[in-house]
Amino acid sequence: MARGLNRVMLVGTLTQDPEMRYTPGGLAVLELNLGGNDIIIDESGNTREVPWYHRVKLLGKSAEFWGDGLKAGTPLFVEGKLEYRSWEQEGQKKSTLEIRADRLEVVSLEGKRGELTVTDARGQHRLREGLNHVMLVGNLTRDPELRYTPQGTAVTRFSLAVNERFTTRQGEQEKVHYIEGQAWRDLAEWAAEFKKGDGAFVIGRLVNDSWTSSTGERRYTTRVEASRLERLARGSGNGGAASLSGADKSAAARGRTSKVDIDEGLEDFPPEEDLPF
Repeated sequence: MARGLNRVMLVGTLTQDPEMRYTPGGLAVLELNLGGNDIIIDESGNTREVPWYHRVKLLGKSAEFWGDGLKAGTPLFVEGKLEYRSWEQEGQKKSTLEIRADRLEVVSLEGKRGELTVTDARGQHRLREGLNHVMLVGNLTRDPELRYTPQGTAVTRFSLAVNERFTTRQGEQEKVHYIEGQAWRDLAEWAAEFKKGDGAFVIGRLVNDSWTSSTGERRYTTRVEASRLERLARGSGNGGAASLSGADKSAAARGRTSKVDIDEGLEDFPPEEDLPF
């Protein structure tokens, strides 16, 4: 497995006051809800703003430090990682993808011109020109699935296993985070050339999809909309620096980046309901 990279960076506005709670073991957990707008340039060169909302968890002493000082409307910079959790409920496998913060900073908007925030229908503030940036390195858990919307737009779904190594009192530990990804248009057709087990470097933004299941339930999932995708040369799993092979560089140049990430046709492609393996 390729040496993992799992980083998330957000700049947005708190949509409500943070919520503090404690686990049965006494660990402080601060839940933050951030909102922002991504600035998207489509293939025609037109610019539009796409809203996003993400929930972030901050743990331990850092949670207690920030707990009383943050209020709705505060602009924040968050750096952290995507954390995959799975469990079994009533005989069914369930999973979720959360944002775990490692660093938190208040953002100063002093000196910026124009309207800094927009207000949604619920009266919550989102930061205009926010930051919603994800970087991942991992291995594909299955062959990508290329499909086309009724309008003929290519879209590829893929699943990435991102390896994390860390040290505890019990010694060196390993955890795998399973992260769903999606690519559009030329980048989708490039992504479809990947195979199960290939190492990949993904840059994109985090999005929350929703759909109605066959039983009428509203379901939600979090995935990464890729804006850049690179195939990593085999052998990068030994801990050394990964690179593109010559053949991969030539292929990647044909369409490894995307200028647009949109929601077109999402209802046509309901995500996997079970674990991605």
